[in-house]
Amino acid sequence: MEVGKMRRLTISLDDDTITKLEELAEKDGRSLSEVVRAAIANYYDLSLRETIPNLRRFLDLISSREYVVIDIGLWAAIADEINEKADEVFWETVEKVGFEHGLQFKEMGLKDVHSVLKLLEVTNWFKVRVISESVYGIVLTTRNEVKLVKKFLDGVFKSMGLNVEFSEGLRKLLVKRI
Repeated sequence: MEVGKMRRLTISLDDDTITKLEELAEKDGRSLSEVVRAAIANYYDLSLRETIPNLRRFLDLISSREYVVIDIGLWAAIADEINEKADEVFWETVEKVGFEHGLQFKEMGLKDVHSVLKLLEVTNWFKVRVISESVYGIVLTTRNEVKLVKKFLDGVFKSMGLNVEFSEGLRKLLVKRI
């Protein structure tokens, strides 16, 4: 962490909080000040995110039983196997499933590429980065899922009548609204 000019701040803590702070400092081999700075930085980052709404969306998705949580190692192994052995019928099925999701998203009131990508981001399939007004970067969890995500999203956007172009990277997809 880059540290600029420091200012002294005096705070009052109860005994329980001091004990916790000291335990964290000892465990991490940091000073009390470093632990407090890190805690404030993390709290600040969390407060800027849509943590609570994303948790609600995640719970809605999981409780609908249309989605599952899967270990990343297992997911990577499955994606490796799919890429190695899947035929054209499989890839058409992936696109069809995406198409069906797109119809659902349309019914949910989603109308643009960004809102769809942000909803899917909650499933932890990828992270979305806004590159420009019409271009989004998708950072994937593993590099072996590029084709799977691309085919799925192709179906989603076709069913919603949204024209997009994809550019593939090693662990990324660029999605451009055209």
